[in-house]
Amino acid sequence: MSLAGQTTASLALWLHLRRRAALRVEGGTIEPPAGDGPLILVHVTEGGAEPPPLSPLLQTLMTRRPGLRVAFTGPAPDPSALPRNLRSIHLGLPRDSETVAEVIAGLKPRALLLLGDQLPAALITGMAEARVPVLMAEGRLVTYARSGSWRSAVNRGLMGRITRVLAPDLTAAAAARQLGGDPARVELVGPVTETRAPLSANEAERAALAQILRGRHVWLAAAPTLPEIRAALAAHQATLHHNHRALLILAGLPEFIIPEIRAEVEALGLAAVLRSEDEDPSADDHVLIADDPYEMGLWYRLAPVCFMGGTLIAGPGLDPRHPFEPAALGSAIIHGPIPGTHAAEWIQLDGADAARLVTDAETLTRAVADLTAPDQAAVLAGNAWSVSTGGAAVLHRIADAVIDAMEKRA
Repeated sequence: MSLAGQTTASLALWLHLRRRAALRVEGGTIEPPAGDGPLILVHVTEGGAEPPPLSPLLQTLMTRRPGLRVAFTGPAPDPSALPRNLRSIHLGLPRDSETVAEVIAGLKPRALLLLGDQLPAALITGMAEARVPVLMAEGRLVTYARSGSWRSAVNRGLMGRITRVLAPDLTAAAAARQLGGDPARVELVGPVTETRAPLSANEAERAALAQILRGRHVWLAAAPTLPEIRAALAAHQATLHHNHRALLILAGLPEFIIPEIRAEVEALGLAAVLRSEDEDPSADDHVLIADDPYEMGLWYRLAPVCFMGGTLIAGPGLDPRHPFEPAALGSAIIHGPIPGTHAAEWIQLDGADAARLVTDAETLTRAVADLTAPDQAAVLAGNAWSVSTGGAAVLHRIADAVIDAMEKRA
């Protein structure tokens, strides 16, 4: 930023804070959370469309620094979104410099972590003047980049006071630099996403079935609706024309549609085996109906390709499964255009070329045929694994930056 730009930004910010000071309301005594561990302030954007997952980030920080205490500013977090053993208080948002000075004197914070887009002027300025490190994560900043000239000058003054910007994507990193963030302090780390432990499976069972299915192309339809089961069976019938030993596993099924599935299979002239009847699929079986809902981890491990049900055709069935379940266990993913409650995860997977989008039964058939090629399935599966496990790496990078800033402050 030029010297003239810095002067304008500083003046605009000073005037903005003066107006805030005129609106000051006297508050009470600020009492820190119990304990003697280091304390950080965490500000979550007010009115954000979707708050970042607090619990995994805070848990990662607490693992690095046992006894860590937190004071939240901004909206009160949902208690269910916090680790059980977290020692924390909620302050609301201090909007003038005197209140911020009281917060610093009463809590002696070691760092301020901003989560989301908001740039709380008094808070950022007060922390910077007290030489408390200010870090931003999950800030897209796109709306700030479109602000008018005066507001942009205020924002540039604030961005210049932020110690480190941990940007979730390239657009956010560019916006941070455009707003006056020091390029040397803007780091692309990726978005904070939910991390999920891989579903468990009986290893002896997996090894035995892997031996039985060795050399066969196995693909899975996870929690499909009844219309999707019909589409999957049609796709499988087409696959059998060029790969006669292929096996389709239907899993995550409500009990009431099992008879209809068996009737559909029989009508197509396919041979099926029911998992609950304790029969292993033979070389002559075309479909395995896995009617135990608690074995999904087993099927994800055995099937190199997985179609995620509930995403293509609405109908009777169980709730769609989380996209990161197969991703974490090495299965290439096919899905339809219905995102359901997992829109963010599908955006991540599609954006990373980590899933195959299909729009109807015909494109499902083509996708299944294409992914019988092990090299194509392996590329999708590898990309999906990187996306599903990348959330943990992002959490650790943000935690590292906060801890490093705290240690420099100590």
